[in-house]
Amino acid sequence: MINDEIRRGEFETTPSVVKSLMYKIELALGNLLFKRSPPFGSSPRLLNLGCGLIKYPGWCNADEYGFKRWLREKQFSPDWRLDITKKWKCDDDVWDGIFCQHVIEHVRYSQADFVLRECFRTMKSGAYLRVSVPDVQKYVEFYTGSDSDSPVEYKLFPSKALAFSNIAQMHYHKSIWDGQLMKSVLHGIGFVNVCEFNFGEGHDQRIMKDQKVKAWESLYVEAQKPA
Repeated sequence: MINDEIRRGEFETTPSVVKSLMYKIELALGNLLFKRSPPFGSSPRLLNLGCGLIKYPGWCNADEYGFKRWLREKQFSPDWRLDITKKWKCDDDVWDGIFCQHVIEHVRYSQADFVLRECFRTMKSGAYLRVSVPDVQKYVEFYTGSDSDSPVEYKLFPSKALAFSNIAQMHYHKSIWDGQLMKSVLHGIGFVNVCEFNFGEGHDQRIMKDQKVKAWESLYVEAQKPA
């Protein structure tokens, strides 16, 4: 059975040259024609960065331009569309808090550093950022431990080795993270009070929007812009 899945390419999601080119064109057109400042609603100003289909009332729910995605998923309608890897059209010291769930792993390390620096720039002094990404340490513990100690979601993979494809190459992932690396990058940018938390725990209750469905594989880190 595993051989059949491998033969069908079910654990390979590297985009084709054509798809990669089309995505680059989409981003270029978005940055040229549709780059806008974020809409601001009620106070506090909270940013849901990489919202996907999940929008929080009263928040600024942001995601990519995603023209093709909008045609495929009509419910994909971010309040603010942007290319997170280019300088945001947003003033300094705007956000009272930022929540970013399973986004950073979709960009290269240098791009991730840029995105987190833009978070830092646009956050108010004293505000918190909460970042969640797939945690490679949890996958390593699954690989080296017993099945009885692992969440049931890991057991859906036909092979422990192939479980790593889920974090390393599927879903268009471009970087892999653990707590030590994420905290080091955040400290290097200038964040303080950088702490790793469990699901549903943290400094700022307002930005704890963790999805339970992702808890089994997720790392949660909060970091504060100095006051």
